[in-house]
Amino acid sequence: GEVRRLFKDGFNISQDADFIAHEAASREDVYSYEYEDGPGPDPKNLAFDTKNGFKTPWNRKIIDLLLGELRRRGDEERWPVSRSEAYFREILQDRYRRLRTVWTGAQPKVTEKGVLETPVEVEVRLIAKKDEILKVTRQTTRRRNKYLRRATVLDHLVMLKTDDKEEDLLAWQWLQKLVKMLGECGMSSEESDLENDIETVLRVKNMVWRRAIERELDIVDHQRLVDDDIFAPQGSKPMKRIRAAGNPTTSRLPVDGLPKSLYKEEWLMGLNKRQVEKLSISDKRFKWMQVLR
Repeated sequence: GEVRRLFKDGFNISQDADFIAHEAASREDVYSYEYEDGPGPDPKNLAFDTKNGFKTPWNRKIIDLLLGELRRRGDEERWPVSRSEAYFREILQDRYRRLRTVWTGAQPKVTEKGVLETPVEVEVRLIAKKDEILKVTRQTTRRRNKYLRRATVLDHLVMLKTDDKEEDLLAWQWLQKLVKMLGECGMSSEESDLENDIETVLRVKNMVWRRAIERELDIVDHQRLVDDDIFAPQGSKPMKRIRAAGNPTTSRLPVDGLPKSLYKEEWLMGLNKRQVEKLSISDKRFKWMQVLR
């Protein structure tokens, strides 16, 4: 928090994207400081040499100046937690690394025609990149919520059925173990789409590596709807989810370290020895159970 506030004050930025407008140090000033007797960075108007990382003499000097200001603020404001110089230096370097990535991404690139992008083309590219990041964030959030929802449903059901000593307790315990073993990363992602130009739907991405467990997961999801007196609906009405062979395939890597029975057999057979070793398949057995609806 304090490092972010320091950059906000020192470089007049409220968010990372504002650093796009950062006016980098001139090559002449940087050269003069590094190879001659130039004065170096101006403490009152700091300008990074954004063409390079934090290890150059010019940028190291700026990190030193920022570190000094950070320590001054800590003493003046009497921060309750004292951090080492090495800790703050690493945080400052990482902050610059992130901002430099933003700045570099906003610089004109050479097009397929061999000329530099125009300002309009740069803006279009940045907007497209931002949209893609937001899309991935939405998919990640949906996947996390899906896992947490299923895990919560199963925790409640197993607890209730344990208390009542119901006959199907073992089946629900097995489903609970299945979901938690797969974890958040073992849940499928979804991509929003427009169906019939009217209704927004979610197309479930195909996971080529995972055993077909749609039926088992549907049992869990259905139970949440059946027991609405226990699992009160929250938020907006859920969108229609569509599973189909023609849906996009997930670009995420397979979850490693799972028991062999959780991977699709045909997919495993198509891997080479090195790929199988990298998967680090667990030695633990997970016996499959036929769960009745």
